[in-house]
Amino acid sequence: MKKWFVFLVLAGCKVSTFTAQVVPEIDLSQYSSFSFADYPAEINVTQPEYDNPENRALIEESIVNEMEELGLRKSQLGKKLWVAYSLSIKDMTDTRIDSAVVYKPWIDLQQDSFNYTQGAFSLVFIDGDTQKVIAQSQIEGILDRDPKRFRSAIPRLVKRMFKKIESEAEVNQ
Repeated sequence: MKKWFVFLVLAGCKVSTFTAQVVPEIDLSQYSSFSFADYPAEINVTQPEYDNPENRALIEESIVNEMEELGLRKSQLGKKLWVAYSLSIKDMTDTRIDSAVVYKPWIDLQQDSFNYTQGAFSLVFIDGDTQKVIAQSQIEGILDRDPKRFRSAIPRLVKRMFKKIESEAEVNQ
């Protein structure tokens, strides 16, 4: 498998890494349908403004739209491509030493900190016959403080992930 890293900034979240991996023999045209893989989707209850049923429904709708553009329909019939995704949202703290010119241990021991929300979104394609991963893409970055911007960015992020997988698949053919 090959790995590509692209660093970019998107509205709605500051993407720090954007990766895609595909197997060399990938051929998405061999599939006639797709379905979402059955797995227990754990919704992060500590981040309901980002990870909630409405945003997950938008993620699935965006995936369905992109798959239909590839000519694949959501169905339980035919040679199947399984699609799985995961969303991970965490509150993070970045601690830094006080910005004083001279560090004075034990006298002025203040520590600056920056609180932020970090998210990771992964998309995985699995061959229905072999049960092997044939492609995956992940975006990770700092989320905007406004959850509405994150929601509006979901379709664009999914589209970028599909475009990256498609372009890497074309390179391998």
